[in-house]
Amino acid sequence: MLVSGGNVQTRIYKRAKNEESVRFAEYVNPFIGTAGADMANTFPGAALPFGMIQWSPDTPTGFAKHGFSQGSYVYGDDEIRGFSLTHLSGPGCRIMGDVPIMPIVGTVNSSPAAKPADYLARFSHSHENASPGFYSVAFDDGIKVQLTVTTRAGIGNFAFPASVRSSLLFNAGRNATQVRSSGIEIEGDRKVSGSVSTGGLCSATRGKYTIYFAAEFSRPFARFGVWRGSSVEYGQRGVTGTQTGAFVEFATAENRDLQLKVALSYVSTGQAWKNLKTEIPGWNFEGVRQAAHKRWTQDLGRIAISGGTDDEKRIFYTALYHALLHPNIFNDVDGQYIGFDGRLHVAKGFNVYTNVSGWDIYRGEVQLLAMLFPKRTSDIVRSLILDEQQGGGLPLWPLANSEACQMVGNPSPPIIADAYAFGAGDFNTQAALKAMLKGATQPDAKSQGCPEWDSLETYLRCGYLGPDDPGERGPSGPSQMLEFTTTDFCIAQFARAIGDLNTYRTFMKRAQFWRNTFDSQTGYIEPRRRDGSFIHVNPAASRYYVEGNAAQYSWLIPYNMRALLDLMGGNVTVMRRLNRFFRKLNAGDNKPYAWMGDEPSFIIPWAYDWAGAPWRTQAITRRIELTLFTSDPDGEPGNDDLGAMSSWYVFTALGGYPVIPGVGGLGLNSPLFPKARIHLGNGNVIKIDGENAYAQNPYVQSLSINGRSSERTWVSFRLLHRGATLQFKLGNAPNKGWGSARNDAPPSFAEGMQ
Repeated sequence: MLVSGGNVQTRIYKRAKNEESVRFAEYVNPFIGTAGADMANTFPGAALPFGMIQWSPDTPTGFAKHGFSQGSYVYGDDEIRGFSLTHLSGPGCRIMGDVPIMPIVGTVNSSPAAKPADYLARFSHSHENASPGFYSVAFDDGIKVQLTVTTRAGIGNFAFPASVRSSLLFNAGRNATQVRSSGIEIEGDRKVSGSVSTGGLCSATRGKYTIYFAAEFSRPFARFGVWRGSSVEYGQRGVTGTQTGAFVEFATAENRDLQLKVALSYVSTGQAWKNLKTEIPGWNFEGVRQAAHKRWTQDLGRIAISGGTDDEKRIFYTALYHALLHPNIFNDVDGQYIGFDGRLHVAKGFNVYTNVSGWDIYRGEVQLLAMLFPKRTSDIVRSLILDEQQGGGLPLWPLANSEACQMVGNPSPPIIADAYAFGAGDFNTQAALKAMLKGATQPDAKSQGCPEWDSLETYLRCGYLGPDDPGERGPSGPSQMLEFTTTDFCIAQFARAIGDLNTYRTFMKRAQFWRNTFDSQTGYIEPRRRDGSFIHVNPAASRYYVEGNAAQYSWLIPYNMRALLDLMGGNVTVMRRLNRFFRKLNAGDNKPYAWMGDEPSFIIPWAYDWAGAPWRTQAITRRIELTLFTSDPDGEPGNDDLGAMSSWYVFTALGGYPVIPGVGGLGLNSPLFPKARIHLGNGNVIKIDGENAYAQNPYVQSLSINGRSSERTWVSFRLLHRGATLQFKLGNAPNKGWGSARNDAPPSFAEGMQ
């Protein structure tokens, strides 16, 4: 069995054993985010960090609607429809859920495709358990299920009540979206294999892929059959088409226990068998479970928290757990994978990753992963470069080996710049810059037919986008515009970091195009017509904005915040405006307040740091931590977006957030815990001590860094990368003098501004 654990990781685990606790995995509650009006869309099933397989239950409500509010598993449901092999954590819409496997008492008397309600199983949450790498449930009819996984494979225990026959169903023709075709084959008396061609993230036509599976049982089955549509055929070994599946029956009058091993591949069923034989060669369920637990303990232990309540630790480590589920390894154990060009490739010396929720994760998750796992994060960047070389352009939202083409802007350059700025630099930097510049300068550059930069020619000619310029999400000029300028800034910072000053200067000028869409008359980022006039919008209206409104988007120039605040009227005016904005913390996109359940609001609490009132940043972030995040199933304020929301919480609870994309450093708030040890991937340690740190003490009274007093509300990653000690003294009343001077604020980058 393959279990990750290099020398650095092993050293970190040994160090963690000498700290307060190594119970990191035991604090995780995978049910957080599976309920509530603002569902995080998480799943509770078995998975490893960045693993290919996520073996998890699906409930009827989860797949019954096309809306953006339902995940594959909804905590309020009391029925399970299967245990599928692929899931995304918090995408906000339907995707994956491939090859649901369902145990039943008795035989198959009707087609599961024609009568799916016949094969639902009732259960109670009191008989359900989940922990990192493990899931179990007992159905009301007496069936008990236990699941655990490796990176590409899983093993399940199924215990049936005494009955003449029991069955397992492989519903290859049904998943979260729409199966275009499927095939399944019953081999001998112990094996089942097949494939599913599907895709369509968020009901889109893009994001198509084919996945293969191979499954083996611990003992022979007695009978078997297949179905297609409403037709059921006993004794038939194979079936292809749509709405297809297979079932195998076991005698369970005396021997009621059964084990199943299953593995995935995106290359072939032969490769799926190779993954299975390599990662789970035997039938030792408990050994696989313990290895999964150890892997999670090691990876979660990269950040060791001391102090705080058990509930606070539960929220923290569950957030870190969710942040480590994606992106996902895409290549097989021997390195084989299908690229964006549809051809077979072999990765040598690195892993290929996919399922990169770009627009969401460049704001914080990539920085977290780069700090903790620089090798894996470098491989993620390598994968994006390969996608560009094979698919024609840097991807917006790579799903498997295809372009889902979701959201606006082009997030790949910020992801690459973020990774490099936070210590993950083991990739070809020149190839990365070349790929960035291709998309940023060639209007016809496409990733698998999806434009890298919608309306790039207009952007370069006018210096802004009109309200009706075409985009993937419809008229969205201001949102698209700010994504472009942020990407320009990140390209500039990356180019300077690797020594290309000409590119740096060119793209810093482009990064300041945001000024062309700021309406000085109203103080908002607004749509602008071709004749140069602005459309004065209601700040609470979401038209022209993607997942937000003018009140929220107008703060999104984090790399030149000082210039923005001056244009808004200066610190005093800005303070009043921010105070009104944060009267509500999660108002959605149709009110002029914060919407912390979605990415455009992530950095806004730190605007106070630039405005000379860091004590307000400290108060607001603590309010968000305490009121919007809980340890209950509805304990997240919005879609987790493959770890983006959870990464926000992890950073904020530690006391700082990467507020400027593409720049290595953290804007400070205040730590929630008295003690935190961040074990960086390079072996160094960031020590964060919070004297008097607890929930009701959010205010920084003083700070020292490596023993020297500091008034700065910014700490560079260059300093942290070498290992550092941050000692906060906290209290329940604000120290309005600390960090309030203009030079104490995080940096602003005005070069190129005209």
